[in-house]
Amino acid sequence: MKIIDTHVHFWDPGTLTYPWIEQGSAFDRSYSPEDYRRAAADVQIERVVFVECDAHVRCAIAEAEWVTGLAQSDPRIQAIVARVPLLDPDWIATLEVIAALPLVRGIRDNIQGHPAGFPVQDGFVRGVREIHLRGLHFELCLKHHQLEEAIQLVRLCPDGQFVLDHCAKPDIKEGVREPWHALLKQMAHLPNVTCKISGLVTEADWEDRRADQLLWYARAAVDAFGPDRIMFGSDWPVNEVAGGFGRWFDLVSALTAPWSQSERERFFWRNAEGVYRLDAAG
Repeated sequence: MKIIDTHVHFWDPGTLTYPWIEQGSAFDRSYSPEDYRRAAADVQIERVVFVECDAHVRCAIAEAEWVTGLAQSDPRIQAIVARVPLLDPDWIATLEVIAALPLVRGIRDNIQGHPAGFPVQDGFVRGVREIHLRGLHFELCLKHHQLEEAIQLVRLCPDGQFVLDHCAKPDIKEGVREPWHALLKQMAHLPNVTCKISGLVTEADWEDRRADQLLWYARAAVDAFGPDRIMFGSDWPVNEVAGGFGRWFDLVSALTAPWSQSERERFFWRNAEGVYRLDAAG
């Protein structure tokens, strides 16, 4: 089975600035393609999509160029989701430079961590529309309580494509299912959204290894979006604090075990080839 990992991060605090990384934390170190290769050594990952790491707004272009360089030595890196800070005064110039890089397929500007109203203000919506006009999709990174506004954003941009990261980060740790589930199904009714089944282990209790709890949320997302609009993502190395790549892949293997061969292929690589416009030959 071919596998495309649609959600991988690489960072290096010695090269770029990441305001969110706490000094001395598990993330206060570099995470490289070689580190990823070791973490996922038991799984045959053919291709990966790099997703921006919330570096400082002034590092947006530098990060995209840095990963473009990494791809020259690791050909598995075949697509980039770069950051463009859409409310920054220089955002349009940043977008122009980043959109011209050959591996860039999508743009992300995190909604998570911002107050109510952030993704539906005029400047943000205008930025997303400009991204779509350049043939790129927009990736939605948000928490479950922001789903309603994310739905509004998608409705305001009906001509562009969106990817929902991490199933909108449901509150698995507290076992909260609603209104996340109902809102996720509303999002799934919008045909221009694809959902990554990713990032769920870090939304649960990091020490709680109950697979059934995590699988309920994963199955709910799969049922909402259907086999043609879901993709596999690891969210490595963020998942290192919650059991690592291996734990997440074991859960995904349990999720997909009852599926048909065709359904597994769509989830693990075929859908990703379409969304990220990857060469079918790999």
